[in-house]
Amino acid sequence: MSKHVLGLLAALLLVSVCAGCQKAEADQEKRPVPVNVQPVELQTPDRGARYTASIVPASQVEVSFRVPGYLTGLHSVPGVDGQWRPLQAGDLVSRGTELARLRPDEYRVKVEQAQAQVSEVRSALATAEAQLREAKAALARSEQEFTRARNLFETASITKRDYEAAETQREVSQARVAAIESQIQAVQAKSGGAQALVREAELAQDDTLLVAPLSGTVIKRLVEVGSFVAPGRPAFILADTSSLRAVFGIPDIDLPMLRLGTDVSLTADALPGRKFHGRVVSLSPAADTRTRVFDVEVAVRNQANLLRIGMICSLELASSRASERLLPVIPINSVIRSKRSAGGYAVYVVEDTTGRKVCRLREITLGDTYGNRVIVTAGLKAGENVVTSGATVVQDGDRVQVVAW
Repeated sequence: MSKHVLGLLAALLLVSVCAGCQKAEADQEKRPVPVNVQPVELQTPDRGARYTASIVPASQVEVSFRVPGYLTGLHSVPGVDGQWRPLQAGDLVSRGTELARLRPDEYRVKVEQAQAQVSEVRSALATAEAQLREAKAALARSEQEFTRARNLFETASITKRDYEAAETQREVSQARVAAIESQIQAVQAKSGGAQALVREAELAQDDTLLVAPLSGTVIKRLVEVGSFVAPGRPAFILADTSSLRAVFGIPDIDLPMLRLGTDVSLTADALPGRKFHGRVVSLSPAADTRTRVFDVEVAVRNQANLLRIGMICSLELASSRASERLLPVIPINSVIRSKRSAGGYAVYVVEDTTGRKVCRLREITLGDTYGNRVIVTAGLKAGENVVTSGATVVQDGDRVQVVAW
């Protein structure tokens, strides 16, 4: 073999090795996409639609100070050891309970300053009213003198100069009365402003005490003694736990099963053997633009305060769409729009090929929905794993890493 041919073969071998290295580096750089999966299950949907609901308070408020200041005290309650401790999450409070207080010194000074200003204005008003009484008395005397002078002048008993002097004195008295009355009006207006300042200062002083606006449970305390509290910053989160709400979403196909006032029974895994009764009090008029489900609220009677905020409950709605066959069902959130056919649906199925988990797009045909699940009439079989979280970021053929089942 000639040296030319050997050189050519060596060059081709080098190129193929380099290409293989680049491909290996590219495969190594592309990391698996983390996804959550759930196996396709066979179920008999003859018990009606089941839903999962979250327990939330009927009313919850963030309580905050209207004025700024340093926190000097918190409401105290007896602890399990018999010692008094500051209010904390889980404690019950009644409406009107003083939850916390700010240092009142600066607000007390403002009240005193405003009250001093009111006293000054009242003193000025009393002085002006006394002057007005004197001016009116002087005006009455000048009116009498002017009337007497006019009568005498008409009979030529006094000179014109004396008559004009009496007239001038009357006009001066009238002007003085008018000036004092104008001064009194100005002082009265100032008095109204000063009294408004007093009310505002007293209101600010009252706002150094934070009072519970409702009876309920402390969900969270967000302040500590000695810290500076800004106005409007939440200090406590209170919730009325005597009346709770079970909130869940329902697809449009199951809407006919519900109406306002419908009685519903709920169970909680955390409270086995307990059944809670409620009534539908709210049906959303529009579906959520992201999940395409309608929000439903059920008012629940919290028997013996067993239910807690954040608990998960299950409820079942009677359905006329019953079947006795075992049908494959998958979570609704695993379904995506088909990329191949308009109006179709698909899922990503995780397959294990040569020890590597790969995501494959699978066209499916959907049947009825039952609660948070939907029947698959074609395209899937029991035991296959479908992606429930991460379907929007993977592509057909991508390597995946299963982080939750």
